[in-house]
Amino acid sequence: MKKPIIGIVGKTIPFVKEELWHKIIIVDELRYYVVKNGGIPILILPTEQTLSFNDNDIHDDTILSKNELEDLYKEIDLCDGFILQGGLCSCNYEIEIAKRIIELNKPVIGICAGFNNILRALGSDVLLDKTESHDYFDMNYRHHIKINEDSNLFSIIGKKEMQVNSIHSMVATKELVEPYAKITSFSDDGFVESFELPDKKFVIGLKWHPELMLEEEYVNTLFSKLIDSSKKD
Repeated sequence: MKKPIIGIVGKTIPFVKEELWHKIIIVDELRYYVVKNGGIPILILPTEQTLSFNDNDIHDDTILSKNELEDLYKEIDLCDGFILQGGLCSCNYEIEIAKRIIELNKPVIGICAGFNNILRALGSDVLLDKTESHDYFDMNYRHHIKINEDSNLFSIIGKKEMQVNSIHSMVATKELVEPYAKITSFSDDGFVESFELPDKKFVIGLKWHPELMLEEEYVNTLFSKLIDSSKKD
């Protein structure tokens, strides 16, 4: 059986003149987990003819042209599974990618901003957390969540409760998620920490960053499940 190709969607970062270059990044821990579990990672890049991308994770009013969408779909066709990365900014091309992935029933994990963009692709959105109660830029910080036993996520993690990191300014309420996806975990203050689409092959959105929890056994299992789900019959 051929190794599945996993597309990691590139994340734009705000341009800083002192840096000289415009950059689109990839978190190398994600590439590492793909390779470790038998996948071939490739980078999915935007197809717009621009160097100016959205500079926040709240809203992007960019509309991709027919040609830009068609070229983006060609990139998607190369891949068997996907990872939507976290980051400070989100662009409309990420939402369009998520829409296409779901339409084609291809496996995907959405992490943090990737969670947001899958939810947006489904027709919902997230909210800015003005309290900043979940925005801890510290890989060692953890907070408590409860996981629903009746979920694919529970079968991967094997725990009803656990500690996760919290590096995000956007949050999702039950009302924003429940009509569109199956909620699989909550934080103690009632925000949605994860969801999945039971009627799809493998679609999981996580608010936390599993790639920063190398010490946890479930993290490798999570990416192993993505790779297995991406293998062609």
